[in-house]
Amino acid sequence: MAKYYWLIVFLFFNQLIQADERLILSLENARQMALKNNPDFQAQLKKIDFQRGWYWSELMPDNPEIGMSLEEMPVGQPYSNHGEKKLYLSQALEFPSNYFFRHKMNQAFIQQELAILEEMQRELVFQIDQAYWSIVLQKELLVLAQKNVELSQEFFQKSKRSYELGETDRLTMLKAKVHLGTAQQKWMAVQKDLEANQAQLRKLLGVAAAEITTTDSLATQIGNVSLDRLRAGLASHPALRLANLNSIAMAWAKQLSYSSFLPQISLSYFKQKINRVNYWGGEVSLSIPLWFMKQIGRLQQAAAELRIAEHRLAAEKLRLNQELEMAVARYEKAANEMRLYQTDLLYEAEEVFRIAKQNYEVGEIGYLDFIDAQQTLIQTREGYFQSLYYFNVEKANLTRLTGIEL
Repeated sequence: MAKYYWLIVFLFFNQLIQADERLILSLENARQMALKNNPDFQAQLKKIDFQRGWYWSELMPDNPEIGMSLEEMPVGQPYSNHGEKKLYLSQALEFPSNYFFRHKMNQAFIQQELAILEEMQRELVFQIDQAYWSIVLQKELLVLAQKNVELSQEFFQKSKRSYELGETDRLTMLKAKVHLGTAQQKWMAVQKDLEANQAQLRKLLGVAAAEITTTDSLATQIGNVSLDRLRAGLASHPALRLANLNSIAMAWAKQLSYSSFLPQISLSYFKQKINRVNYWGGEVSLSIPLWFMKQIGRLQQAAAELRIAEHRLAAEKLRLNQELEMAVARYEKAANEMRLYQTDLLYEAEEVFRIAKQNYEVGEIGYLDFIDAQQTLIQTREGYFQSLYYFNVEKANLTRLTGIEL
């Protein structure tokens, strides 16, 4: 009895372990999990905090100087017998406009990091969609490959028996055997592709689950796509906003470089005791930039950086417009291919197989002709699932570019 008890306990905990290693996900769940756990995305979130800290460190003036001095100290007597004592506080400040320009420039840098975060989010969601649909595709192909193996095994056994009974030649039996081996090899290849795609999705999710079970199916409906609407969405692409913010930041940096011609200000306050009489005073001094070549060099550098940022903004607009046109063309191609399978190819392949099966059963065609019809049907179904995959991926890519869910 004790033996069965421990066996039941072992099986129970084994099921718990397997349940912990299995992850059941819809596409939306996968997206949310990736945004929560993906280390690269989380690192970018922290980079925003870093940039905000940098904002305050750059905006604050240098530390003030606080000091005390004692003079006229009699030799061999206590410090309290000094003749003169001075306490002072000194603070160096840039010209006030510098703080305003630096504030604007650093605010643009913070907004840049936010734009990078949004771009990373779009890219991560697209990669999740691509990996998720790859798993769905491979599972569909695995079912077809398994069916192909079963049919090939069945007909190999039939051809083997026919050969042994002298009803068919050895060549037909060998071809059936080769076909079976090819089907088995393809099934193993699809299985390995499925494992690789699951590993890719786990990496994006930031998890280490042993197996991922998908719950969503590939979309088969083609929605209306407005090119004008897509172009309007492209205008808010984070990469475009990032380039624009960089141009804005460089414009403020140029204004800041002009301020290098302005003097720096130093303020001082002191309290002094001389011969036991208290005095106080203050001091204002200006640091004049006499060596103008240094300031001219900074201005030239800032102007060049602004021009570079403007050219990069123009280049980014061209790149995104080209990418959108190519993405729309690929989407329409995938949609047309999927539509062709749905309206013609699938029906025709199924009809070919149906007729071939009937003819084979009554002996009007041979085994090889029947196998050819069977492979035509399997390959057509594989092509259909692949067209669904490409359609869903291209749809996700348009969403990545425009931010519009199709």
